[in-house]
Amino acid sequence: MNKRKIAGCILASIQFVVSVLFIFFAVSTKVIPMKYVLIAGIILGVLPILIVLMQIRKASGIIGICLSVIVIAGLGYGIYMVRHTDKKLDEMTGKTTEITVVNVYVKKDDPAASINDAVTNNYPFGILKEGERDKVNEAIAEIEKDLNTTIDTREYGSIFDIAKALDDGEIKATIVNSGFMSALDGSEEYPDYSQGLRIILEKQIETEVTVDPEKEKEKATEKPKEAGCFVAYISGIDTEGPVSVKARSDVNILAVVNRNTRQLLLLSTPRDYWVPLTVSGDQRDKLTHAGIYGIEASMGTLEMLYNVSVDYYLRLNFTGFVNIIDALGGVDVDSQYDFSTAMWPNTYSYHKGINHLGGAAALAFARERYSFRDGDFQRGRNQMAVIKAVISALESSQLLKNYTAVLDELANSFETNMTKEEIGVLVQEQLETDKSWTVLTYSATGTAAMRPCYSSGGGERSVVLENEASVEYANSLIDKVLSGTVMTQDEVTSNAP
Repeated sequence: MNKRKIAGCILASIQFVVSVLFIFFAVSTKVIPMKYVLIAGIILGVLPILIVLMQIRKASGIIGICLSVIVIAGLGYGIYMVRHTDKKLDEMTGKTTEITVVNVYVKKDDPAASINDAVTNNYPFGILKEGERDKVNEAIAEIEKDLNTTIDTREYGSIFDIAKALDDGEIKATIVNSGFMSALDGSEEYPDYSQGLRIILEKQIETEVTVDPEKEKEKATEKPKEAGCFVAYISGIDTEGPVSVKARSDVNILAVVNRNTRQLLLLSTPRDYWVPLTVSGDQRDKLTHAGIYGIEASMGTLEMLYNVSVDYYLRLNFTGFVNIIDALGGVDVDSQYDFSTAMWPNTYSYHKGINHLGGAAALAFARERYSFRDGDFQRGRNQMAVIKAVISALESSQLLKNYTAVLDELANSFETNMTKEEIGVLVQEQLETDKSWTVLTYSATGTAAMRPCYSSGGGERSVVLENEASVEYANSLIDKVLSGTVMTQDEVTSNAP
């Protein structure tokens, strides 16, 4: 046997081994339908035999060797891609933990450079009577253990009271969940208050997202779901740091999915909706503040409002969402109005109809509310329009153009408690049916008012009062999607109260 034939047989053997590895890793991603894997397996299994048979003649043997090298290189790249996909899916899915960030704040011009300086100088520390108190107590215990001392703490009813105490000099520092500070920054009385503070210590406390067994029993009385249906909560935060950090949720959307009819209802609830939170008893608060207490509080609050069990959560950082859209090459967003908005350092203009937007322009589009008569309600509609555009782009060939970059950005700004296997079922169905989804959108409405809020210690804040007819209509839409009733967007819009 000459050297060419030996080389051809060796390459065919390597090709077979690489083919087996490619099939193994492709199956492990859980997203490729088995029929495609079987077809690929048959083709890849026959090719090495063909390469060996081609070595009988000199000309075909040389072609066979070249073909084998090309196939091995292609399979090597394929293995890299499926391994990369598998790794990123692991990073995004099956998340069941959250991070509570407890910070120690002092005034920006305060001389204390560290927690040790503050304790040594006997600083009084303001803390909240309620609201993630167990996490604050845990942080205090660690500080006292590390410094071998007891610190002076003073309780306050709300973060607004703590801000006043800091300004009045009653306290020199505060130990608080960073989510409450963001709530203070978004208020009328203390806009951007944290800009005048300095963090001298940060504690990140990881907790498990758990389900209350008693709540599970109650779900039996809620809306029934047919096989192939589920409800997911989409929470959009706009903060720096990990996506899993507890923070106000500026985007609160229920995605009601019927895989049988290929219908997806996006139901937006205003961030300032005045509702009872799961952690507040009978007291009401802005919906956005539920996020401070964790994803469970947000999910549970919406479950109570719409009387439906939420199966999954999808949490995304809208600032990171900019990079996903840029990786997709931009998205086509349908605007209901002509308007302009400024987001430092740029000003963006939009026309009624389809606008092709890059990441920064899409984020500005989703954030703007002052250009519209119904402000926050239109912002909710615009947020759903952006999500709808992204779904459309992910269904199209745009995803393939920069697949790796899109996947990397998703992993950086998105996480869900759905497992990789559950995501895989959805992807496999999409690949096998190749049918597009009908995306329906609806926003609950209400009226602006001033009302006492739980997170502000009973102090009155600007809120949105629930429109009962709107919530009732939203409930009927959920029922219809879950029961398999096929609707169009025109029907959803024209029948709305």
